[in-house]
Amino acid sequence: MATVARHTKLPAPSAGLPARSLATSRITALVVGVWLSVIPAVVNAESGAATPGKSARGQKSKVRHPIFSGYLVAESRLRTQPVKRPSGNLQISSVNEPKRLVTVNIYNPDGSYNDSALSQLSRVWRCRRTEVEKEIDPHLYEVLSHVYDRFKKPLTLVSGFRNQKRTTSFHYIGSASDISVPGVPDRQLKEFVEGLDTGGMGIGIYPHAGFIHVDIRPEPSYRWVDYSPPGSSDMGQPKTERKRAPNT
Repeated sequence: MATVARHTKLPAPSAGLPARSLATSRITALVVGVWLSVIPAVVNAESGAATPGKSARGQKSKVRHPIFSGYLVAESRLRTQPVKRPSGNLQISSVNEPKRLVTVNIYNPDGSYNDSALSQLSRVWRCRRTEVEKEIDPHLYEVLSHVYDRFKKPLTLVSGFRNQKRTTSFHYIGSASDISVPGVPDRQLKEFVEGLDTGGMGIGIYPHAGFIHVDIRPEPSYRWVDYSPPGSSDMGQPKTERKRAPNT
């Protein structure tokens, strides 16, 4: 478009045309030529501007999640059929002692709990900060035996009993575990455990830390997602005020 200005010929001055009028005509032609050359650049710049919701590179902005979100489970979403008794078999190791694999069956032949097996598991569940052991609710072991029966892989215990100041925590009470199963996605593991809940379970998933939480609690059941980074001291705690805390 700029070539218009360069190749536009001005009319030859007549004998009676004043010098000022001639100069004005030349300036006008020059301005028009510059203006015509600038318009395409402005249009191109506007058409290439980033659209809302995308970054300068054309990428969509990242979806941000709340760090913690949870809810009480409606009775209609719980399992209605009774859960069959598991095999009782359980293979598990602590993340702190990955080479020490404990293999037990939590039942005696008559169906009662095997005290020796429960004692071995209590040792695995001990508080890693204080080395204190506590008797763990055997119903939790039954849930984990179901997990072992389903995936046929040893479980990894991330956290068991915690000898801590917050005594309302189910980790302190002795009915909670943070677990993972190598090779099994955490979401798949969580969905399987949720399918065992007939009422009175707390189940949470920690996508950034890489494990799920399972506990036995009084009804109602509770679910949550916690995006805290690994090792965060406030995992499982609501980051805003709420009427009911999950007490993980």
